[in-house]
Amino acid sequence: MARWQQTAVALDSAVVMAEPLGPSPSVSPLPDQRQGWTLVGGLALVLCVIFGTTLNAISVFTLPITTDLQCTSEQAARLATAFMFSMTLAMPLTGWLLDRITPRPVMAVGAATAALGYLLAAWSPDIDRLTLALTVTGIGVGASTYVPAITLATRWIAPDRQGLAFGILLAGASMGAVIFPVLLTQGIATFGWRSAMHASACLILLTCVPLLLWLARMPHVVSATSHGPADPLPGQGIGEALRMPRYWLWIAMQLLLTLSSLGIYIALVPYLVSAGHSAQDAAAFYAGVGAAALVGNFIFGALSRRWSARTILLLGNIIGTAGILLLLLAHDPSLGLTAVVVFSLSWGSTFNLVNQLSPLLLVEATGQRNFGSLLGIGNLVAGLGSAFGPEAVGYLVDSTHSYTSALLLCAGLAAMAMLPIALQQRSS
Repeated sequence: MARWQQTAVALDSAVVMAEPLGPSPSVSPLPDQRQGWTLVGGLALVLCVIFGTTLNAISVFTLPITTDLQCTSEQAARLATAFMFSMTLAMPLTGWLLDRITPRPVMAVGAATAALGYLLAAWSPDIDRLTLALTVTGIGVGASTYVPAITLATRWIAPDRQGLAFGILLAGASMGAVIFPVLLTQGIATFGWRSAMHASACLILLTCVPLLLWLARMPHVVSATSHGPADPLPGQGIGEALRMPRYWLWIAMQLLLTLSSLGIYIALVPYLVSAGHSAQDAAAFYAGVGAAALVGNFIFGALSRRWSARTILLLGNIIGTAGILLLLLAHDPSLGLTAVVVFSLSWGSTFNLVNQLSPLLLVEATGQRNFGSLLGIGNLVAGLGSAFGPEAVGYLVDSTHSYTSALLLCAGLAAMAMLPIALQQRSS
């Protein structure tokens, strides 16, 4: 018996020595990673369907709506403006709710609201009520896609794999941009734009709402030192974060890069046509940018396990800015085709890095405690500010009768983003 007691004491001592000294860390044990990756895959499908049928398809609906409702191009352009503004305004409220309640009702109701808006749009007899309906759709999209999906991924996936998880989410959105505009164009030609909106609404209701009701939940973890709920998440309060210079540098980085990328997106196809390429070739290069973005999401997501988000953003921004400058050679008879191909690969694979990796920088700066709210606020400021990008590009093209100044502006905005990126030092 004495020998058994000595052995038990020795084992107890070994256990005590194996435990870390000092207070236990505030980070709770990680949730089941298999469930986490299942959630990421399901949310990528949600982003594919919702973004593909709404945000990435608005331009597909513009011309048939203009013809059917006998409205002006300016009135039709307000559809996209109303959608973007309502989607952007919904993001901070969604983030605030996700920091306080379970995500299932928020995201499922958001997806249902997006579908309801499309149904109302399909039944709209005039452009004003159609604009109001797409405002409703924008609110639903903002409540069910980027901000909540990224927030859930930060809670489920280990920090060293979050860059890859964000890449998978955005790859889903990129796939939607490749698939649904083509399908909807064929559907509109065959059945009309109202039927295409009906079909899109039904697809969201039948796929996204059930998926979100099944998947959208926070992980349940327990504290390492007790059998009760995990300790509160570490991080800054919203007021504290808003007083942090680093947080506003993070917003400035997003604003500059979003302004630049939106300007390129708006100008790309008409610029290539003005440079002598056919409309079909211009559309093919546009699709090539989306395919390059899809590949870049995975490549840079994998690199984020070895390199910091700040380093990858700096490198990617250099590559993307060089690609914009190469695009200026599209008019050159001998180098034009090569320049456009290299642009599609370089800029296409890197322009989406800010959406993929900026959440990692935000977690480093402010922690996870109010991550959803702070991500939503940042996207609100960047989204509202970047709405002026297309207008600035249009003004420069109209005033100079050339795309050169507009492309140089976009390259300059991307180059200016180097400073706030470089100042995103890792917290000590």
